Amino acid sequence: MTRLTLPLILECLLFFVPLNIYVIGNHMANGVQWAFFRYQQSPLGNSLILIYRDIHYVAAGVLRGSSATGTIIWVSGAFLLFIALIILAIAFSSHKSGLAKPAGGLTILAGALFIIAMIVEYGPFFSNDHGSSVPVGAPLIIVSGIWLLLGTFDEEDEDPTVPASS
Repeated sequence: MTRLTLPLILECLLFFVPLNIYVIGNHMANGVQWAFFRYQQSPLGNSLILIYRDIHYVAAGVLRGSSATGTIIWVSGAFLLFIALIILAIAFSSHKSGLAKPAGGLTILAGALFIIAMIVEYGPFFSNDHGSSVPVGAPLIIVSGIWLLLGTFDEEDEDPTVPASS
């Protein structure tokens, strides 16, 4: 095991943390949103909406205005979080702990974009006439990114084939 094992596991777990609990309008729909999908309940039924469907809704003009802008920002955050995971996976497999800092920066930026998307959609207090939002997991993403950015994950021995000296 390397010092990057825990950061990589935690970065993977960020994709399973609910980032946003929301209410649309006067309880027209309620939902929980993760980075790449959301689960929504409405009088029309329950829906699992994957991120590609949100992209389609924006492209087709179903979502407009602040909803479209918020969705574009959310998708950008999800993309950056995925890139941060890829960078950490590369760092882990190649034993290059220096890549943890750029992954941390991208993770912070992703978390900020998730919060900005909620502000664009629901206002600075996460509540307006369109509904309300509780950013439950988005701050955790920012804290995780800060930990990656400020943490020291240097290996004593960067080359796993060379035995450690006593």
